Amino acid sequence: MAATNLAARSAGLRAPPRVTRGSRSTRHTVVTVRAAARGEFASFFPDEVTALEEPAAVEMAKKARQVSVAVPGRDKPVMTSCVSSPAPKGGEDVSPFVLIHGFDSSCLEYRRLFPLLTERAEAHAVDLLGWGFTDAGDAGIGDYSPEAKRAHLYAFWKQEIGRPITLVGASLGGAASIDFATAHPECVERLVLVDAQGFIEGLGPMGMFPRPIALAGVNILKSRPLRNTANQMAYCDRGTFATEDAMRVGQLHTFQPQWADATLSFMKSDGYKVAKRVREITQKTLVMWGRQDNILDPAYAERFAEEIPDSKLVWVEQCGHVAHLEQPKFMAQTLFDFAGVEAKVAA
Repeated sequence: MAATNLAARSAGLRAPPRVTRGSRSTRHTVVTVRAAARGEFASFFPDEVTALEEPAAVEMAKKARQVSVAVPGRDKPVMTSCVSSPAPKGGEDVSPFVLIHGFDSSCLEYRRLFPLLTERAEAHAVDLLGWGFTDAGDAGIGDYSPEAKRAHLYAFWKQEIGRPITLVGASLGGAASIDFATAHPECVERLVLVDAQGFIEGLGPMGMFPRPIALAGVNILKSRPLRNTANQMAYCDRGTFATEDAMRVGQLHTFQPQWADATLSFMKSDGYKVAKRVREITQKTLVMWGRQDNILDPAYAERFAEEIPDSKLVWVEQCGHVAHLEQPKFMAQTLFDFAGVEAKVAA
């Protein structure tokens, strides 16, 4: 396993801050980061945003905005949180990258990959309906099912982008991306699946439980022990990346007022069921998989490559479940090669 500073440099960031007592840690360089003031972030963030320390997380949060998106079938516009960057000079003809986060997460999980992509292409990291900091204003009564998430994403695409994209989905975001790409093939030029869920059907019979019991179960997802466990499982190099601050980033959106009701609605819908649609993918597809993924069996990577007609499998070495966090430089270059960005921008 690589040393901390080397791994941090390869990921394009400073080693994540870690508080030590007495003397400096032999594995981590202590980085003092000034806590950002509340006024430096948009008002839709919870106050806990000021506790973030990693520079990449702080900068991503500062760039986040909400756009009002009218979604057919909903009484009011959905205030959609996203981080967007226009195409740089020379990259106007490159299809935009649209980044879709995993289960119960936010666009902040792309904090290390997003800046690299914006050097050569238009990019959007979008919070799915009901997660992140997207607020539909109808928690408790609204629909946050996979179908509702797809309708919201289509409305965002139509309003903010309007041309074919390279759609990147990580973990459960992979299932969301398969769902979107097969339902709206005209919107998606290329598809990228990163340690993606696609062959695990549904979430279980949440609908059989009374609302108070189901809601209590959902709130367990917010707990520090569970978030810390997921944080530890996500990485190959846990000593470098599975920090307290990384856990805070992953937990931040759960302080939103609509989070519990929206997550409960999604879980009662029984989640994504796209296994039978994998063979229906018509787009050129890149499958990226962390060789040391401890959350989803790497055997799924080979199954995706076998079942998707036009696909390529790339293994990410020394990497767990989140290549965009653990190996962002390698992932960015792989995406550029896949999308032919270098040839179009170099001139």
